[in-house]
Amino acid sequence: MRLNIEVAGPHLGVKRGTPFYDRKKRKTYYKKKDVYYLYIQVGSRRRFAEFIGFTIRRKIERLIKALNPHHSSPIKII
Repeated sequence: MRLNIEVAGPHLGVKRGTPFYDRKKRKTYYKKKDVYYLYIQVGSRRRFAEFIGFTIRRKIERLIKALNPHHSSPIKII
């Protein structure tokens, strides 16, 4: 079934093995997995929310905020 949801990507955001520093523990860690981004186009947001959606609270809130008609940039999905 085709959902006709327009996206740009996936785009590689952070490569596996990239170091990052935890200031609390004062320790360097390395990313274990690649991180990719998808950008949902403005005209496809409502269809994405209806047919796919999210289970993670912060992503749900971000999608709801993006469904506001005054918001015009694409949604960045991590």
